[in-house]
Amino acid sequence: MIQHILRRTLRSLKENFSLNLVATGVIGATVLLAGVYLSALQTLDRVVESWDRDAHVSAYFQPEIEVELRFATKDQIAARQEVATVSYVSEEDAAAYLSERVEEVGPILEELGPEVLPASLEITLSQGHATPAEIQAFVDSIDGPPFEHVDYGQDWVQRFHTFLTLLRGLGLVLGVLISLAAIFLVGNTMHLVAYARRAELETMKLVGATWGFTALPFALEGCVQGLIGGGMGLLGVYALHQVLVARLEDALALALAGAELSFLGAGWAVLLLGASVLLGVCGCLWSVTRFWRKAP
Repeated sequence: MIQHILRRTLRSLKENFSLNLVATGVIGATVLLAGVYLSALQTLDRVVESWDRDAHVSAYFQPEIEVELRFATKDQIAARQEVATVSYVSEEDAAAYLSERVEEVGPILEELGPEVLPASLEITLSQGHATPAEIQAFVDSIDGPPFEHVDYGQDWVQRFHTFLTLLRGLGLVLGVLISLAAIFLVGNTMHLVAYARRAELETMKLVGATWGFTALPFALEGCVQGLIGGGMGLLGVYALHQVLVARLEDALALALAGAELSFLGAGWAVLLLGASVLLGVCGCLWSVTRFWRKAP
């Protein structure tokens, strides 16, 4: 029985090579789209994680605050459990830092004097307290005298987190739609294969062959299509990664952000390959079911 099923599967793959090639291509394209989407989402997650690890707050002192009170405030903040490091930046240090990075500002600062820039505390929060809500709570707790203004560059990260959540939801919907379209295309392609063998299948049904015995070769055929198509899709994702990774890292400076464009991990690759096999099997079984119900 097993040998008979394998012979029927191999014969169908050979005799309907062009149709099977189309179905395999559809599965490969589906895996390619899913792989590119997951790679992009994985990279964005790493970027956000790197920003969370570098949660930074700048607290600017009021001009009239004495140096002794500034350092006393620095020690109080450094003792808090959510703070990783604190450094004091004087007016002179701030002017030198700005002049070093923006040469055009140097002459202006020399004319106005270093006091034009406020002294500040540069605070880095620990990784366990770097979510947008925790950063905002920390800023609220220190905002006010002796500080004139408290600023942090993480306020837009909350919007980016919201954007990522929306992107994941849209990706899930898009993935479902693409999968349904792929099942429809693979199923219709395999329906053509079943139609080409309709005389054989009708005869099998008339002599009492069960649906499972008839559908099993098609399921194996879909499994082969899924393995080949999934492998082609993963190779396509890897090729795109190799071609584009260096250019995108240079253009977006992701390496400076503590993140890198990386290929899908082994877990995701296995999951996509399994999904492609399931896609091929479901498409084939759907086509056989449609034909089986219409056959006399």
